[in-house]
Amino acid sequence: MKGQAVYPAAAALLAVAAASPSPTACLLLVVYLLLLFIRRPHCFLPSLVAALSFFAYFLIVDYHNNTSLSGGRHSLSVRFSAAPAIDGDRLQAAVQAGKERVQLRYIIRTAAEKETLQAHLVPGTVCRVTGTLERPMPAGNPYAFDYRRYLRRHRIHWLFLPEAIDLSACVRVRPTIIERLEAIREAGVRRIEARFPPEAAGIAAALIYGERRSLDEEVISGYQQLGIIHLLAISGGHVTLLVGAALAVAIRFVTREAAVLALLVFLPMYAVLAGASPSVLRACATGMIVLAVQWKKGRIHPLDALSWTALALLVFDPYMVWDVGFQLSFLVTFALLAHVSVLASARSMLQNLLQTALAAQLAALPILLYHFYEISVWSIGLNVFFVPWYSFVILPIAFLSAVFSFSPLIWLFSRLIELTDAVVYFFAADHPFMLVLGRPEPWCLAGYLTAIAAAFLDWERGRLLRGLTAVAAATALQLAAPYVDPKGEVTVLDVGQGDCIYIELPYRKAVYLIDTSGTPEWAREPWRKRSRPFAVGRDVVVPFLKAQGVRTLDQLILTHDDADHIGAAPEVMGAVRVKKIVTSPGALPAVKAMARPFSVPVAASVRGDRWKVGDAAFSVLHPEAGNNEDNNGSLVLLARLGGLIWLFAGDIEEEAEQALIDAYPTLRADVLKVAHHGSKTSTTEPFLRTIKPRAAIISVGRYNRYGHPSSEVLMRLRQQRAIVWRTDENGAIRYVYGENGGTFQVMKP
Repeated sequence: MKGQAVYPAAAALLAVAAASPSPTACLLLVVYLLLLFIRRPHCFLPSLVAALSFFAYFLIVDYHNNTSLSGGRHSLSVRFSAAPAIDGDRLQAAVQAGKERVQLRYIIRTAAEKETLQAHLVPGTVCRVTGTLERPMPAGNPYAFDYRRYLRRHRIHWLFLPEAIDLSACVRVRPTIIERLEAIREAGVRRIEARFPPEAAGIAAALIYGERRSLDEEVISGYQQLGIIHLLAISGGHVTLLVGAALAVAIRFVTREAAVLALLVFLPMYAVLAGASPSVLRACATGMIVLAVQWKKGRIHPLDALSWTALALLVFDPYMVWDVGFQLSFLVTFALLAHVSVLASARSMLQNLLQTALAAQLAALPILLYHFYEISVWSIGLNVFFVPWYSFVILPIAFLSAVFSFSPLIWLFSRLIELTDAVVYFFAADHPFMLVLGRPEPWCLAGYLTAIAAAFLDWERGRLLRGLTAVAAATALQLAAPYVDPKGEVTVLDVGQGDCIYIELPYRKAVYLIDTSGTPEWAREPWRKRSRPFAVGRDVVVPFLKAQGVRTLDQLILTHDDADHIGAAPEVMGAVRVKKIVTSPGALPAVKAMARPFSVPVAASVRGDRWKVGDAAFSVLHPEAGNNEDNNGSLVLLARLGGLIWLFAGDIEEEAEQALIDAYPTLRADVLKVAHHGSKTSTTEPFLRTIKPRAAIISVGRYNRYGHPSSEVLMRLRQQRAIVWRTDENGAIRYVYGENGGTFQVMKP
């Protein structure tokens, strides 16, 4: 029967995910096969064979995905198969080193060197380079991007850090076909960047070549928040328009069979020219399957074409199943194709657009929440407007402007992009309406999948409202889940050289954040500035809060006003609601100025202040009233959480530690957040002898310029027989507790 290939394709996808390994995918695969056995017995055997075959295939591929290189200093001959990505003073490229690929990363020294490297490192260039091989860093925080896993899924196991790139040791060899296409693509992108205004060049390059390097970070963020980022990705709509236009022109000059054959040759080349992202590969492969069947005078069901494409891409690269673009592209396309009869019954174009946007949003919901933790309430309405706007206005003018470079066309395109960006900023920045739900747990994902499947079935039966009610119920369950969860947690985040500690009480009775860390700002020459420099608030703290489903902080506790403790506070206040800020007397003026734009009340806290929520108790031990010092005026907080006594010592030094034990001679703590990142001026021997910690946590940056933590501090902690965890070595340190105690977990054991 037509359209039945989707069943073994789905089994293959789940089998690859299950073999990765993923317990959730294993459970889904078993349930899926059982449902097929009961409801579609004629599809069960092909699906079982597909599942077993691809499960074994992935295990074989994964077993052979290893490295023969070793760390340390090496002299390697590396081949650039594509132009390197240069952002400010950083050059990156995935290069071939013998039989392996490595990720080359180089810090450019001068503006002149930057121009020279950009001009000479073209696809097909081979260089002899001396440098160091290092293992990529794994994720340091819960929910964070795992760079090591990402590179491994691209069959890259090492970072290669060259000491220098000497162009005299580089030669150009005969490029491969793919390298020639990459060179054409790079030349096309540079042509757009040279001829289009900056605000329009990024959009044009993204739509034509799938290259986003020129896109402003705020533009990308706005499109992503509003759920319209797919408009900037080359996908089925682009390929359909391109193939349709090419076929319409070609059949005027040659036979239809010859035109189809030419397109079959052209589409693989176009996939490379367009960036070869999963959505591009899916669109081009599906187009080739449909064209090949037409060439043989046959017909194929769209679902079968999509299914065979999925199986072909899994054979080509089974790791692709974990790419968010692959997931969204296939799931949304499947939903639209499976639901085509309902969409076709729309009485008007507006109704069709609205129903298409709703179907796509429903299909994408679990993936969006898993990867991005939030959804925009504006998404469906904006897709109704933006999809035809991009398909019939922006995209054609972009192609015409790039091909003919006619100044009035470029001017028109730029003005239209300005108008479009203004609408995006209005809804994303000025009037955001984001629903932060957090990353769904496996049981919650299962609930969403069940509810969404039920919604589509009800929709086909004319009961859309009932189906949407089921999805709303699944959303309500996720919203309510933290408030019925008896577990609490304390997480010391890995924020580099800074402090940020997350505290959540059982049943989410309160959520606190002690400090936010901050990214130091160094003066840089203009050519060194990067398009998206790392910001600990935006890239670490806020994503963690959103992944937890945190929409409100009951208290933001800022121990003092050093940048490595409060620098990211504005980013936090801009992302979540903060009921109140508590800080030290010395930091009060600076914190008030920082909080004023967000209308957050600020209060100073001193020794003797305390509060209690359920079984959790908090006491401020330092500073005393009138202490306006910096480090020695830090807030010191004692907390009873999960059956343990915690001492959060801020950045106090020897003088304040002595004052503390003089005021509290019987002070004890089970867990010490070590003061001042392990500086030798803190965590003194008398202080440790008094509080007798069983565990110590040091929040410190890797390879920091201060040499923290001090070897003297580490020796003192060993003498106390305290277990020591460090964020630079262990990543985030997490304590999850319930009524019967808790357990410590580290991201990097």
